[in-house]
Amino acid sequence: MEDQTFEFGGSIPIEKAMNPEVLLAYEMNGEPLTAEHGAPLRVVAPGYIGARSVKWLSSITLQEEPSSNYYQAYSYKLSPPVVDEETADWEEGLMLGEMSVNSVICQPTDGGTVPAGQTSLRGYAITGGDRSVQRVDVSIDGGKSWVAAELQEGNEPWTWRFWEASVDLEPGQYEIVARAWDAAANIQPEFSEQIWNFKGCMNNSWHRIKVVVG
Repeated sequence: MEDQTFEFGGSIPIEKAMNPEVLLAYEMNGEPLTAEHGAPLRVVAPGYIGARSVKWLSSITLQEEPSSNYYQAYSYKLSPPVVDEETADWEEGLMLGEMSVNSVICQPTDGGTVPAGQTSLRGYAITGGDRSVQRVDVSIDGGKSWVAAELQEGNEPWTWRFWEASVDLEPGQYEIVARAWDAAANIQPEFSEQIWNFKGCMNNSWHRIKVVVG
């Protein structure tokens, strides 16, 4: 594959492609789609990794097997942790499809300083397939203890679910952590080392930030 170039492509199962949430989009928010977002036409495949929502669509092929395109068949694959670039068998590994459950802390920001006292933690969580986010836990001591965040209304599949938690912070340094659960009881792994692969794909380990409280 070295020194070769490939057009981008990918595939999703026909069962997914025929579902009403999968779109061929030419507009966004009532305006023509911009080139940055995939104009003149892009696929929107909610619940799947972004690479399956192909931009700048030029053709659609119906076939019995997944696409043989480089990015489907080789590039975006999960390999065992013992594999590296030299030993990888590109025909093996798991094809990426549905997203894994994940969560993000948006407020406060990593490395920030916040005043002592009652502090609001905010963020969002998302999961793949037809599953929904059911719970988000937050910790202010690096994962030693947890409190359940309050989930905002609206829990449709394929969308961010916003969450908020109020915690009391005394002066000092804190590692704040978030983890999410979905309707299938999937939970984020604690460390990226637990799901390590040499390409770094599908890293959904706990989101961690460090803040100073003063």
